[in-house]
Amino acid sequence: MKIKAQLLLVGLMMFSVACLSNKKQTSYEEDITYDYYRNDHYGYTVVYPLFLLPEGEGREEGQTFVADDGISNMQVYRTDKAGLSLEEAYRKDIEGRNVSEKQLEKNFYRMVWKERQNTCMQYTFWGYESFHELKFTYTPQNASRFGAVIPVVVESLMVDGLGREEDEDPDGFISFLFEFLDVCFYEKNLNRLIRDHDPCLSPYIDPQMGLQRYYAPGVFVYLAGSDRNFGFDEYGDFTFEPCAGGEISVTELPDGKSACELEFDNEGEVYYESVEKVPDVVVNAETLETKPVVLPYSDAQIRVVYVPNKHHSPVALYFVLTPDGWKFVFIDDTLCGA
Repeated sequence: MKIKAQLLLVGLMMFSVACLSNKKQTSYEEDITYDYYRNDHYGYTVVYPLFLLPEGEGREEGQTFVADDGISNMQVYRTDKAGLSLEEAYRKDIEGRNVSEKQLEKNFYRMVWKERQNTCMQYTFWGYESFHELKFTYTPQNASRFGAVIPVVVESLMVDGLGREEDEDPDGFISFLFEFLDVCFYEKNLNRLIRDHDPCLSPYIDPQMGLQRYYAPGVFVYLAGSDRNFGFDEYGDFTFEPCAGGEISVTELPDGKSACELEFDNEGEVYYESVEKVPDVVVNAETLETKPVVLPYSDAQIRVVYVPNKHHSPVALYFVLTPDGWKFVFIDDTLCGA
């Protein structure tokens, strides 16, 4: 199975969605907290500020989020625009609107207009042969609030395909993985987040298992948790911040192919596979005795995800399906003699 994700990042925006967990605070005039909205039917994700309340998916295309004044709102949805091209849709949307600002780019357009005293702003993105739209309507009293959150929301929109029926991602792993990569991997240094116990990792770590790292200071591979600083030393890589370059592709590792055979043409490539267990660890360097790593959840599903390091060699991230969902349990920096 192969699913591609197009990150619809608008170049003119100066804000970034850095280290979003399930909730995030920013440094605007008021503390603004965000949560994720995921549309599984059409395969897209976006954040929304919690001063807007979701009305519920009245239609499968998307969702409306409304402020406490009952007027100001945010809408996100997928629409086909009746087979129009991007420029045709742009011209059609302008008709009948007294547009004060407009912008047409290669893969999106933006326009601003007034409805009575309220401001309306629409972003329309083109990808995967369909349109995805963000529309904001707000009163003059809410102008400051919306001005702060709109760039964050727009930059967070991620489309990972034409949508998936539930049986194509029955255990929710692909949806989880896209969120994890967005929050904790791309444009961040994962080693640094682990070393510094960054709070953005907390929702992805199981309290019973914690997080541990496979490392090799010499010939043998060892395992260390937070009590031993995850085995990091002064030579660890705490600078590499991978960039997806506008697209993430998540691919199941083909049968019979080793992770060490992977060639990462770009940092947006990710591979995964199901495994029966996690690697053993050396307990005696003289006798080469090893022991298995026992998980607290018997017969739990385990997925290993291969992402590139700064040398485009694979790093393994292990995820376990717990009663509380998928959790990040191990990182293996020792693959292929790394």
